Amino acid sequence: SAKMKAAANTIKDLKKRYKELGDQIKDTEKTTTTSARSMFDSLKRYLNVAIIINYAKKLAEIRGEFELQQKSLQALTQDFDAANSIFSKTMALAVKSPFSVSELVRYTKQLAAYRIETDKLYETNKMLADISAGLGVEMDRLILAYGQVRAASYLRGTELRQFTEAGIPLLEELSKYF
Repeated sequence: SAKMKAAANTIKDLKKRYKELGDQIKDTEKTTTTSARSMFDSLKRYLNVAIIINYAKKLAEIRGEFELQQKSLQALTQDFDAANSIFSKTMALAVKSPFSVSELVRYTKQLAAYRIETDKLYETNKMLADISAGLGVEMDRLILAYGQVRAASYLRGTELRQFTEAGIPLLEELSKYF
């Protein structure tokens, strides 16, 4: 019976240790879950801050690019108000056309290099952008042909061929006109 008492005490002791171990495991699970949740919350806050910072940097870059484009138009036209008007119209056009603001401003600068009058820059750019988008022809190609005709003050065979290759039936239209 002493052996039975010893065995009963051992079983009792083992049950006590088993319960303590179970309690320790539960405490560890709670601590781990709380720590993991806290870590994930911190990570989420960090990622949100990183996303916001990245977004702010992109906005600053875009705004800087817009200001640079606007300043270059002002320098080309030598007219602050006209350049701002052209830039505003160009931004509105970019929303409706397949071209970006920077592309349209670049095209406007190319036209200005061909000495297109400041008051006609936007309309000329819009006209050529519409033709380019409608025909699927590169805008640079149209500007080159158009600018060469304007610079020479007359239509030569070379430019006529450029327009024809771009899908603009200029010869047919001229024959109807004349």
